[in-house]
Amino acid sequence: MKLPAERPDPDWSRLRQHDVEELWDHSINPHVASSYAARLDLILGVVAKLAGDGGRVLDVGCAQGTLGLMLAERGFRVSLLDVRSTNIDYSRARHEYGQVDFHVGLLGEEMPPGSDFDVVVCTEVLEHVPEPSHLLAQLAHKARPGGYVCLTTPNADYVLSALPSYGKASQQVIDTTEVNSLDGDAHRFLYTREELVALVRGVGLHLEEHGFFLPVWLVGHAKTRYLHRILYRLRGQIVRGPTDISGLGGLLSRRLCASQWIVARRT
Repeated sequence: MKLPAERPDPDWSRLRQHDVEELWDHSINPHVASSYAARLDLILGVVAKLAGDGGRVLDVGCAQGTLGLMLAERGFRVSLLDVRSTNIDYSRARHEYGQVDFHVGLLGEEMPPGSDFDVVVCTEVLEHVPEPSHLLAQLAHKARPGGYVCLTTPNADYVLSALPSYGKASQQVIDTTEVNSLDGDAHRFLYTREELVALVRGVGLHLEEHGFFLPVWLVGHAKTRYLHRILYRLRGQIVRGPTDISGLGGLLSRRLCASQWIVARRT
């Protein structure tokens, strides 16, 4: 996976800047690189365990395609889908090795053909859509019988979260959510664990695993980003540590982690 050349396009420049900070120059924002590496490590491990050697993986809402391209380099057969054509163009420009096909379309409506994916991944997308059940049903349909859907989404019970959970949000807030989140950054509402589990089970998926990840100190919140910078200057390396702290206890991890992940199986 390579760093594409610059282009005079603001969307392209935004993606490339994210790419540089997350993967290529950790000195810019070490806490960003740390949290991004932790997220990748978690999801790469989960998908590798579920998909098996050479399995088929669909990444819905792939952004610049980092996760999918890394999976392809490890021998998985990957399909990338995003609503923004620039995201897919950028992903293509990064691609060097592995089997990848690229698709542009509306989430839940213009997905790649076939319903035989071993794992369908959808990270940090659910919180952007006004009809989460519709999206989840579409994701479930793309998995083969016995296949899996792997989701991540912000945690409504995170101690620093100021937004209402999905169940507490006003109907006006939900109705005015920007369809498919074309802006890319408008998190309108969050989910509690119970709300997320209910949505997953509501579309007929069987809950396999759930966990909280990205604790406050790893994502650089509560001013711990300054500690990341100090440690990077001293060591020349980003902070690495356990990203899923569910083992510390349900209530503690629920309050201290910014995100949650879930794996569900299509029966």
